[in-house]
Amino acid sequence: MDDITSIRGVRVGHGEDRTAMSGVTVVLLDRPSVTACDARGGWPGSYDTASIEVGKTFYRKQAIFLTGGDVFGYDSGRGIRRFLVEKKIAGSSVGDMPEVVGTNIYDLSFAKHGEGVDYADLGYEACLRASSGRVEQGNVGVGLGATVGKLLGSRYSWKGGLGTSASRILGDVIVGAIVATNAVGNVFDPDTGRTIAGTRKPGTKGTSFCELNDVLPEYVRKSGRKRDSRATTVGVVITNLALTHEQTFKVAQMAHDGLARVIRPVHATTDGDTIFAVSTGEIAPNLKEYEGYKLVDALGETAAQQASLAVLSAVRHASPFGGIPGLSP
Repeated sequence: MDDITSIRGVRVGHGEDRTAMSGVTVVLLDRPSVTACDARGGWPGSYDTASIEVGKTFYRKQAIFLTGGDVFGYDSGRGIRRFLVEKKIAGSSVGDMPEVVGTNIYDLSFAKHGEGVDYADLGYEACLRASSGRVEQGNVGVGLGATVGKLLGSRYSWKGGLGTSASRILGDVIVGAIVATNAVGNVFDPDTGRTIAGTRKPGTKGTSFCELNDVLPEYVRKSGRKRDSRATTVGVVITNLALTHEQTFKVAQMAHDGLARVIRPVHATTDGDTIFAVSTGEIAPNLKEYEGYKLVDALGETAAQQASLAVLSAVRHASPFGGIPGLSP
């Protein structure tokens, strides 16, 4: 079991413009589910996430999108709404409206586009292609335009991508993650103690990477040459255990620990790192045997583990694209 679609009622689809090198990934939920969000990066982009903040009431959502294109990618929501209404999953009456939230990555320093990509169509296409089968990873959907290691700008970056992971705990409880890895920082493998994707050392070939401490003076110094270091890693973690909205928000918070374990640095001022958490509510918590708040801790830690694995999977599945090297052949 290693895909977020191992969770019943979860479907994932992708829409892409390979010429523009940008795309959209949509997570569709078969029934409206409790959804929360936590943004830790200094430059986040959000689509209707105010509706799922703590204390809000419109927090059950049908779809979550992760999109390239920065602010232009918000048009994905239009295509997703069109799909939900056309398929009679949602309507236009009170209590029946399309329930969509999303976030974006900044891929404009890599992808060859501006306003020319029809993200509404890509969002619609992603919904049409959504399935509960194995999730394609790497250079797909929102991962198409993802890169990592922009400490010296996009010129020396490495290919990022989309990754997913899931695991089962406490019997039938499943926790899964899907992450678009598009970071300013480098991706670090805790098992080997080495950076596996990141800022390439100028004048070298292959997997010779610079860490932030190696280039600290150049990173902070003003430069006459345009050096675009903006990025964002975004994702969704989902569990089939029934949680309250407040508990789901706590899982989203803890899931960010997973990014911190494998991305260095993370949550930077020019990252927009954002994670959604979802409870599909399929399984009721066994409160006779387990303490409720400790269940939340277990789910949050597992979500962090799966987010880490999804980040690593994203870069391992990403192949060279657009002149940027990648780990996958």
